[in-house]
Amino acid sequence: MLWTMTVQIHPTAIVETNAQIADGVEIGAYAFIGNDVSIGARCVVHHHGVVQGNTILGEENEVFPFAMVGGKTQDLKFMGGNPPLRVGNRNVFREYVSIHCATSEETATVIGNDNHFLAYAHIAHECILADHIIVSSQVVLGGHVRVDSYANIGGSSAIHQFCRIGTHAMLGGGSALINDIPPFMIAEGNRARVRAYNKIGLERRGFSADEIAQIRHLFRHIHGNNASVTEILEIIRADLKIEEGIKKTFLSFYENSIRGISR
Repeated sequence: MLWTMTVQIHPTAIVETNAQIADGVEIGAYAFIGNDVSIGARCVVHHHGVVQGNTILGEENEVFPFAMVGGKTQDLKFMGGNPPLRVGNRNVFREYVSIHCATSEETATVIGNDNHFLAYAHIAHECILADHIIVSSQVVLGGHVRVDSYANIGGSSAIHQFCRIGTHAMLGGGSALINDIPPFMIAEGNRARVRAYNKIGLERRGFSADEIAQIRHLFRHIHGNNASVTEILEIIRADLKIEEGIKKTFLSFYENSIRGISR
């Protein structure tokens, strides 16, 4: 292990000349750090980990053996350049995870804070992930997928390009998702459908019994009603039992859906 006053780099690791390494970083045996990489304070890149491309890692991220953060996009529309990947703080990338840079320099793949990516997960170009998300083993996110905070994605699931998973939502393991999952809901299956509201997840996140009751009420409006989506949204807008914060989260999600809502 090669030591400086603040950085530990194993002698077999390759750290290219222009890479920026902050205080407290540890880089293990046979790891590779590319020229255009910036690694924030107290990050750890374990042996055989790879961080490359136009990638900025925030602080206290951990890259496990054989993970690859900052790979070249697989998008066939790639026309060259040096598209970015931007990663926040305290993320964990377990073995064989792959996170790709964007396709164009005008866009970015973005990972927020405090996310946990289990072994073999893949995050494609221009995905945007918020905070406190769990992406389980062998999950595949196609390009341009958006995942909101506190979502949980079960193992061996596949998410179609441009889908969105709402805050505090859950996708069951082994699912294929082709539509959006609304906030607070659980979806599963091939093709995935909303099956229930995420009662246990909401309880674990500190939602009150009254808030959970309101979300159950929303679930019944949306998934126990044969009316059109437009009609259901008008019912929700007029429902005085649902507080404005929860109502706004739901309505905004529906109004901005690209892929359509799973029902």
